[in-house]
Amino acid sequence: MKTGLRLFQRYRLIFAYYNLLRFRIRRLLIGFDFANMFLQRLDKQSVLLILKDYGAQIGSNCDIETGLIFHNCNDYSNLIIGDNCHIGKNCFFDLRNKVIIGANVVISMQSSFLTHLDMSKSELRSLYPAISKSIKVLNNVYIGSRSIILMGVVLDENSIVAAGSLVKDNVASRTLVGGVPAKKIKDINL
Repeated sequence: MKTGLRLFQRYRLIFAYYNLLRFRIRRLLIGFDFANMFLQRLDKQSVLLILKDYGAQIGSNCDIETGLIFHNCNDYSNLIIGDNCHIGKNCFFDLRNKVIIGANVVISMQSSFLTHLDMSKSELRSLYPAISKSIKVLNNVYIGSRSIILMGVVLDENSIVAAGSLVKDNVASRTLVGGVPAKKIKDINL
């Protein structure tokens, strides 16, 4: 039984390197944006390998699901993930600026991280000039599904963001927030 498992793991690793080669060829022939779209269709092991190969810093024992979308990037160097993290399916990362995720963080499916505002095509750009700021998610944070985290936000340690929330302000340590926009619901006693 162990031999069969080892063969399967070896096959998965070879398949991940094959997908890395396919990603490199797409990037070379048709550009990073098209290669980036290819990433959305790959298995977890291939995604992890490609992210690391193109500059993402990812800690050990991370579970990164499939269907991730990366925007505003020519590589993944603005993505930093600590140890023991889970990133759910179909999350969106705007990498115009850094998205820094600490250790032991759970990001549920379809959550979004937006690091910039740019109204370059609108006449409103004179009132709201282009700006970008990093997002920091510190250790032991839980982000519920379909939450949106806006630029400049810091989610302090041991905080929870309820599902479907829009976080535009920093979240204090040991705090549960939720809603649109997210407001403090209660303190978390550990």
